[in-house]
Amino acid sequence: MAISPVTSVIPVLTNKSENKKENKITNPVVQNGQNTDYKISSNALTAYFKAGQALSFKGFDCETSQFVTKRLHDVPCCCCGGKMILSWNMGRKAKDFSNLKGEALADKIENNQDYFRTTERMIANLAADKARQNPQMSLAKAVQSLEPDLKDLTIDYCVKHLNNANAIAQKATGNKENPISVLINKEIEKVRDGKISRVDFTEKLSLCKGIVDNENYIKIQEQVLNMPENYSCVSARYSEIYGDNSQETAKELLRPSLQTIEHIHPKSLGGPNASQNYIAECYQCNNPRGNMPYAEWLKIHPEYPINAQKHIEYFQQQQIEGAIPAEYDTYPVEVRETLSQESNGRMQLKVLNPQKIAELREAHKRGKEVNVHDEIEKQEVNKESQEA
Repeated sequence: MAISPVTSVIPVLTNKSENKKENKITNPVVQNGQNTDYKISSNALTAYFKAGQALSFKGFDCETSQFVTKRLHDVPCCCCGGKMILSWNMGRKAKDFSNLKGEALADKIENNQDYFRTTERMIANLAADKARQNPQMSLAKAVQSLEPDLKDLTIDYCVKHLNNANAIAQKATGNKENPISVLINKEIEKVRDGKISRVDFTEKLSLCKGIVDNENYIKIQEQVLNMPENYSCVSARYSEIYGDNSQETAKELLRPSLQTIEHIHPKSLGGPNASQNYIAECYQCNNPRGNMPYAEWLKIHPEYPINAQKHIEYFQQQQIEGAIPAEYDTYPVEVRETLSQESNGRMQLKVLNPQKIAELREAHKRGKEVNVHDEIEKQEVNKESQEA
């Protein structure tokens, strides 16, 4: 399903070895009754939510473990967009990979790309290439076989995706010497010298955004974002993934996709355990942020606004199809306000209001096929015509 981007900004997996932001801790929240507005003990948070304007939230107190997405399989991460795995299902997912060898293993990896995050996806795909060449090769053995040539394989993988991005830029502009291609070719030279620095490159790439249309820019960005952050990140993760047991190897490859619940306004800054302050995010995206402001985080994860839109559309689709209870009907509007407030307007989700959700849910019960993305597009067209 095609999704119209909200605001363009770019992703990077943060290495465990990097300096971590302050740990998130829960500040006390004084409840004002279940399913009603709540009062927050932190004056700073009260000011944050008000911020000069009255925001009327109708969310409810809720522990992260009880948030509704914790009951749903394959929820897309609001940050990187990859599918997330529920903690109790991780063992079964890993076993699905560990029981396969050779071509069957390679096919399994190829068909489950959304469950891997950037660095893990690269390692899994390189292992799949090895498994295709050896019918008896298990996942653990395939990963182990990468060790002697890991850096060269990483460089070749990055160059391949940069070349893919270059081809898109050349086709979109009709010019082999367009500024994006010039930038990419310079980056290829650096990568071939072993200097992989995805964050620096994506920041430079963002300055060229207007050279191609938005659809092609997103395609270029997606290719670039297949690159690991740097080789140190690859080396560190490889050492954690490397092992003799295929099921444990699979678990480590899949671990970053574990579903967690992100506090939009960080707990360490007084963010409450309440539904309107939550959004579902994978472990790899949630853990490194700490209390980093969105202005800084979006430099690392410029794809966040696009994937947050996909995430909220998925959420609303589940609401309409009855997988999410009606008590969450106000959530999309509320989380839109929270994200906008926290990001200083950088993220503006397009959502259906509670009345429309209820109306479409009833239509779905009567057998009507409902597509949330299409409904949001209609809503936006109506808004534009009314404003005109």
